[in-house]
Amino acid sequence: MSAAPDPAEIAAPSDPALYARKPLLGPMFWVMIVLCLACVGAGVAIARFGPTWFSDKDAAPEAAPPAQQPVAAGFAAPAVDAPLVAAPPAPSPSAEVGRLEARIALLESGQRRTLDAAGAALAAASLAEASQGGEPFADAVAALERVLPPSSEVRALERLARQGAPTVAGLAAGFDDLAGRASVAAHEPGPDAGALAKLQHALSRVVTIRQVGSTAGSGPDAVLARAQARLDAGDLTGALRALDALPPSARPVLAAWRAEAERRAEIDRLVAAVRDEALAGLMQVSRAQESARLAGPPPAGASEGGQ
Repeated sequence: MSAAPDPAEIAAPSDPALYARKPLLGPMFWVMIVLCLACVGAGVAIARFGPTWFSDKDAAPEAAPPAQQPVAAGFAAPAVDAPLVAAPPAPSPSAEVGRLEARIALLESGQRRTLDAAGAALAAASLAEASQGGEPFADAVAALERVLPPSSEVRALERLARQGAPTVAGLAAGFDDLAGRASVAAHEPGPDAGALAKLQHALSRVVTIRQVGSTAGSGPDAVLARAQARLDAGDLTGALRALDALPPSARPVLAAWRAEAERRAEIDRLVAAVRDEALAGLMQVSRAQESARLAGPPPAGASEGGQ
C-alpha cells in the first residue's frame, strides 16, 4: 500500500484563470433552444397555412374506370347521349295564349246560354202562376217572349191571355147549379109524350131532383155525377170528356160553362208545353256545361287549327 503524496509535492497551477468557475449555460444550450423554437414555429405555420400550400391539385388523380368490353360484331351499341324517344316540342307562347282565349270564350258562351235558359224557365214559371189567377195575363206572355224563341204555343197564348179564363175551382163551384138545370133539360119529354109526363117536367123546373151520388150508368144524372167527380178531383179535361155523353137537349144549358172550361183547359195545356220546353232547354244547357267541365280545356293544337 503506497503512502499519500505529500502536500508539499502538489504543484499549484501557474494560470490564475484555471481557478475561475465554469459557466453552467454554454453555447450548445442556446443552440438547442433556438432549434426548438424553430421547430415549434414551423409546426404552427404548417398547421395554419398547410391547406393553402398543399391543394387538391397536387393529389394523385383517381384511377380511371376500366374500359368497357367491345361489343360483339353485328350489334351496334346505342349512343349513350342520344334520347330514346324524342320529346314533344314545347308549345309556343302564341299557341298557349290562343288555347286560353278559346277556353275563356267557351266558358263565357256557356254562361250566357245558361243564364238565357234559366231566364226562360223563370219566365215560364211566372207565366204558369199568372195564368191560374182567372185574370188576363198578357204581361206574363210578353215577358216570356223576350227570353224564349217564338213558338206556336206562345202565339196561341197571346190570344187567350187577353181575356184569361176562370180557375178550375171556380168552374167546379158553378157546375153544381148548371148540372141541375141540365138534368131537367135532359129529361124533357118529347112531342109525343103524354100530359102527365109534361106536367112532371114542368114541376121539375121548380124543384129539381137529381141523383148526385151514383156515377154508374149512362143516364144524364150519372153523366153529370161523373163530370162533377172529375171536377172535384181537379181533372177538368176528364170532366169535359164525360160531358160528351149528355143528350143534345141538355148541352145548351152547359154551353157557356163549357166554353170557359175549354178555354181554361187550352190555357193549361199551352202553359204546360211552354214550361216543359223551357225546363228541357235548361237541362240541356246544364248537361252541356257539365260535359265541357269534365272534358277540360281544348288541346293546344285545336286553337291553332281554328286560326
